[in-house]
Amino acid sequence: MNLAGRWIESIVAGRMWWLAVMAVLTGVSLWGASRVGVDNAVDIWFPADDPALAEYQGFLETFGNDEVVVIGLHRPSGILDEAGLAAVEAVGRAAGTVDGIAAVRSVVTEPVVRGGAGTVQVAPVTDPSEIRALQGLDPSIDALVSADGTTALVLAEMEVTDDIDSRRDAVLAELQASVRTVEPAASFGGIGVVYAALNQASTRDAAGVIGASYLLIVLLLRFLMGRWRPVLLTVAVVGLGAVWLMGLYGMSDRNINMVTMVMPTLVLVIGVSDCVHMLVHVAAQPADLPAIDRVRNGVGAVVWPCLFNTLTTAMGFLALSTASMPVVQDLGIFCAAALVAAFVGSILLCSIFAMVSSNLPVLSDGGRVQGVVDGMARLSVTKPVPVLVAAAFVGLLSAWGVTRIEVDTYSIDFLYADHPARVDSDRLEHEFGPYTPMEFVVRHPDGVRDPAILGAMAQWQDAMESDPDVGWSRSMADAIQNLDRILTGRSAGAVPSDSASLEQLLFLFEADGDADSARWMNATETETRVTVGVPMSSAREFETVMKRLLAKASFPDGVEVQPSGYIPLYVQIMNHIVSSQLSSFAMAFTVIFALIALLFRSIRMAVLAVPANLLPVLVTLGFMGLVGIRLDVATVTIAAIVLGLVVDDTTQFLYRYREVKKGGGDMVSVVGETVRTVGRPMLITSVVLAGGFSVLGIAAIKSVAYFGILLAIALLSALLADLMVVPALLVVSDRAGARRA
Repeated sequence: MNLAGRWIESIVAGRMWWLAVMAVLTGVSLWGASRVGVDNAVDIWFPADDPALAEYQGFLETFGNDEVVVIGLHRPSGILDEAGLAAVEAVGRAAGTVDGIAAVRSVVTEPVVRGGAGTVQVAPVTDPSEIRALQGLDPSIDALVSADGTTALVLAEMEVTDDIDSRRDAVLAELQASVRTVEPAASFGGIGVVYAALNQASTRDAAGVIGASYLLIVLLLRFLMGRWRPVLLTVAVVGLGAVWLMGLYGMSDRNINMVTMVMPTLVLVIGVSDCVHMLVHVAAQPADLPAIDRVRNGVGAVVWPCLFNTLTTAMGFLALSTASMPVVQDLGIFCAAALVAAFVGSILLCSIFAMVSSNLPVLSDGGRVQGVVDGMARLSVTKPVPVLVAAAFVGLLSAWGVTRIEVDTYSIDFLYADHPARVDSDRLEHEFGPYTPMEFVVRHPDGVRDPAILGAMAQWQDAMESDPDVGWSRSMADAIQNLDRILTGRSAGAVPSDSASLEQLLFLFEADGDADSARWMNATETETRVTVGVPMSSAREFETVMKRLLAKASFPDGVEVQPSGYIPLYVQIMNHIVSSQLSSFAMAFTVIFALIALLFRSIRMAVLAVPANLLPVLVTLGFMGLVGIRLDVATVTIAAIVLGLVVDDTTQFLYRYREVKKGGGDMVSVVGETVRTVGRPMLITSVVLAGGFSVLGIAAIKSVAYFGILLAIALLSALLADLMVVPALLVVSDRAGARRA
């Protein structure tokens, strides 16, 4: 008896002990899984010493949280009257009562520089006629009221706390509920609002679609397996594997994020695949054999390829742990754990419960599934050259599609056009203009209270406001120019060119208790901020706008102008995610095929495995490029999922091919027999999972829909590659070898 057989017999003999161990493990895992939350905090994306993260944290410490919830109040007849300003004030009060909101700003609370009859005052303005008179003269008014006076903004600034990322959704929900009690038609915008909408759509709105997807998977398994009990056994394997994985995840003090949320899906894919292979092979054993012999022979036939697949794919995912980003490291480490959980659950439960014949699928040699497999086998071995030519054409077309992929992330575009968060954002931009704040910090080691620096900053703001993507700008220079305008009586103020005059204006501004100069300048006066309003955009578009605005800056020597706040970090996150995933995936791909060569002790086997694994990845990415699906945080992990499943089926095929070949026969008959024996579980697995995941295409959030559609395409293309391309390659390579001989 071989080693695999002894393993299986020991599992069956000690099944009560194994079931008890699994029950205890599951109980502990459920406790651990209950500790898992959702956390997309910025520190999970960056190493602790990353310069971009340090810049962002420095900005928060100096100027406070730049995450602002933009609340829009709309009055077609005009907002700048007594009733309109009363509504603005009421919304501000409602927002200010929410725990998690640090400050609230609006046109009735914003300090404005005013003067007359030899006096200067910095204070909020509440008189509608006076506000209308200041429009076009004071940037603080223009940044809060639309040019036509029909829309006013109330800005709710989030607190700077260690747990604000985990609290954001709850804070925003309370804020929206509080504001809508006084202004039911208010609009809400901002990056945080978009993230909260995505979290809600992913966890609540998509739950029904995901449930429908899994239900279809169960129904398809029932149809193809012929009875319910093997389906329930497969579901139990997948469920236990997922619980064990999430238990380990929770006990490691981790929370799910937009990258690692793919892990339960990996357990589903691998668990269903392993379980179907084991149960189908047991069911294919002669019915007159004793149960233990059927289980030992059937499960034993696939234990080694399943183990090989677990080792190779796990090592491939572990290669991701070399990435610099903590979130990618977690993806690699815990995906490897997911593979182990799926394998362990499969071999334990399938070995134990396959002893009962009613737990096995009903197989028929003349069934439709077998008919499809036999047809694929005949085509691949009788017409291998046309099969390979067709595969090459598909590969070239897909490669061309890959060149058309746009590498970018546009978070709000994950929501469809009729989603409330997107409707609100579009309305704000249409009726007010660009409202998303983009921050810059101007630094000089000797201080920024300098006429040349502040004068250059004022000129830079003028240049930026001429840009079509900038709606407004704010800085300390605005207050200085307003003071100069009031004191000199000129129609437009300017930053004085001499230090004495500048210091006099700054003294007047800072002497007023409402001025809040700390909002614009740090304590050492070596840094000052400039904020501009830009449209809600994708990461690449934000990056393009930042670079264009930086190019307009012209400051004296020694001055540093640095993009800061959340938007530059958002841009950097996207760059890091895509580059880290792609480079790490390339390493994983190399490691996997090196291990295939080592485990099979054959370079030829590894070379034959490459097309079958590369083609589905190419087809999936090529489809993305051809239909315009971006490569972003929602889709970049699809390649790892494809690799996980394709390597599984390829390993099963090559292992079975090697076993059949030992029995002798010509290459055509050996390959044909291999396809016929392993093709059924491959076809069942691929059709079931592809059908189930395709249901996700109707999800209310594009990231979920794209994931389902792409995974279905990947599964079907992987099936064709394994059952047609690899057999055709084996036949053609054998013929070429025979001719050389």
